[in-house]
Amino acid sequence: MSTLLAVEGLCLDAMREASASPTSILRDVSFSLREGETIGVLGASGSGKTSLALSLLALLPPGIMARGRITFEGHEMLTATRGARRTLRGRRLSMVFQEPLSALNPRQRVGAQVAEVAQAHGERNAVRARRAAVEMLGRVGLADADRLAQRFPHELAGGERQRVLLAAALLLDPALLVADEPTSALDVTVQAQVLQLLRAQQRERGMALLLVSHDLGVIATTCERTVVLYDGRLVEDAPTRQLLRSPEHAHSRALVDAIRPAERAE
Repeated sequence: MSTLLAVEGLCLDAMREASASPTSILRDVSFSLREGETIGVLGASGSGKTSLALSLLALLPPGIMARGRITFEGHEMLTATRGARRTLRGRRLSMVFQEPLSALNPRQRVGAQVAEVAQAHGERNAVRARRAAVEMLGRVGLADADRLAQRFPHELAGGERQRVLLAAALLLDPALLVADEPTSALDVTVQAQVLQLLRAQQRERGMALLLVSHDLGVIATTCERTVVLYDGRLVEDAPTRQLLRSPEHAHSRALVDAIRPAERAE
């Protein structure tokens, strides 16, 4: 399989004030992802995980300066024009955001929000766009999708809102899905259902998945390979089974020990 995404020497700096020195968020991060591969990005809060995910889609907020290279399907994301980025986002490269209630428009029905993805990428027939949205809502496991499409985000449960975001992200069959803490606000049962859905959709579509999480248990059940972020640096990049068996970096060992209390006590 060929390389789909390559991150080379990525540095992110937050410019707080004109007179202040920039605050480093990421420092010299490099890794690659192949077509159809599943990679977990693991790290504690504040390690730079979400900033890394946003940088892949060139969605960094104002005030954050990026250096290095991010290449996706041959396109250099950091230097691409706004039009080129918009063409790729949603169609070839999609993201599921961490908090669905914040990511969804509270004033718009969820079916219209999913249909909007198709319309933003050239579907001019509103009826066809809505039909595709309802079909996708059903494919991500939402019962009575036609009725649910008429509801507003606040009328849905947390797991349902997360599935709506997933439906929007998958609507145009992307080559890579970036999922930022997609289960952090869900209870254990719904979390397992969403992870199972992600794996099933990945197998069905042959897409690559980059799963961002602070929870090694979530990554261990989903990802073939894991990169570990600590204080803005990538400190380990290994097959997930190898990481669980013999982590090399002290921070990785601490994360592994946290899910193996019996071994830690011996």
